[in-house]
Amino acid sequence: MNTVSPVPEDLTGFVYQSHAASMYLASVKFEQRNQILQEIAEVFKQQRNQVLEANTLDLEASREMAVPDILLEWLKLTPERLQNAIDCIKQLALLPDPLSAGISNPDGFRRVPLGAMAFVYEAFPQLGLVAAGMCLKAGNSLILKGGNESINTNTAIANIIQDVLHSFDLHDATLAIAPKGSAIKDLLTQEKYLRLAIPYGRPSFVQQVCKQSTVAVMPSVMGNCYAYISPTSSLDYAYQIVKSSRSSEPDPVNAIEKVIVHRDWLDRGLVDWIIRLQEQGLAVRGCDTIVAHCRPHIDRLHSEVAAETQWGQAYLDDIIAIRVVDRLAEAIAWINQYSSGHADAILTDSLQESHQFANEANSSTIYINTPNQFKRLGSLDANGNKRVLLGMSSLKTRGSSRHPGAIDLYALTTTKRVITG
Repeated sequence: MNTVSPVPEDLTGFVYQSHAASMYLASVKFEQRNQILQEIAEVFKQQRNQVLEANTLDLEASREMAVPDILLEWLKLTPERLQNAIDCIKQLALLPDPLSAGISNPDGFRRVPLGAMAFVYEAFPQLGLVAAGMCLKAGNSLILKGGNESINTNTAIANIIQDVLHSFDLHDATLAIAPKGSAIKDLLTQEKYLRLAIPYGRPSFVQQVCKQSTVAVMPSVMGNCYAYISPTSSLDYAYQIVKSSRSSEPDPVNAIEKVIVHRDWLDRGLVDWIIRLQEQGLAVRGCDTIVAHCRPHIDRLHSEVAAETQWGQAYLDDIIAIRVVDRLAEAIAWINQYSSGHADAILTDSLQESHQFANEANSSTIYINTPNQFKRLGSLDANGNKRVLLGMSSLKTRGSSRHPGAIDLYALTTTKRVITG
């Protein structure tokens, strides 16, 4: 039985308990960690109604508190969303051990857990379950710090997981909710025992968490992805790419919100393309060139194309902006300045343009002629195994840069070197 003592009242002691639990969890065999995950998935399947009822309470309270509509949408835990999270836990139990894979250097390097982690998030209660499963798989303890809008759901999820942990003789601190009333800043300045924080939510929320933290941060990013359409590509294919990028639900992680088109497209059906976007319910904005080009066609457009200035901000809404450039280098420079830096795309039939974009675009993930739809469950790793993703991180954001891009199991581990003589 794990001998971690009861959680003390002070926050430093609370984080220490999580740290101590992580040290114990690191010694738990891989097969047992898989058994824990399998049991968690089974218990959630049996007790899903309890979680959904808690979520109903949160939704009712949030509407009374005038919580923003976008958070209400993220907060809503439908049976399908909960099942997707349960499926992630099931898949985690089937994946190879992240602590024994991915190290090709034989010179004494070992992959090890990070230790105590914190997941700080707005709404999205199901992500607390996914984050807990990923941390257990990688041998880390986890502190959940959700918003007040989802307190009942988060507590129900944590209680179910802790009941399973008890059955395997693991301490509550292996997965715990931050003490009531504790501030995010106070939690994320516990660098003595806390190893990593992952903030998830609106860009303004993530940026605020990053500024307050003194521990390493792996900030998640969503929205404000760019796509460049080369004159050698196809507007029809570009339409499908934009549509696909916006199909992840409920969080628009890789949604293409800004499109850069080569000037050639002005005389090759761009107005008709904009009309197709509007028919999909998207409000279209543009640079001065786009606005001037669309003005004579106002009788055909569903709505006027407005001028855009917020190229560096995510909309997280049914809005898309279009900009015209004369050359690829101009598009890359604009993307590097204004994109969120986690998922940008190029559509081109030119191998030279593909290489130039891949080499010069400063994004953690580059998509070349392929949909950049985000899937929390289903993408494949280098060995062909399904991956479970918590989110996407950026090359540009402050904090830990060891694992830019997909926040997967390997992003929750580190390496140490053992040298013998």
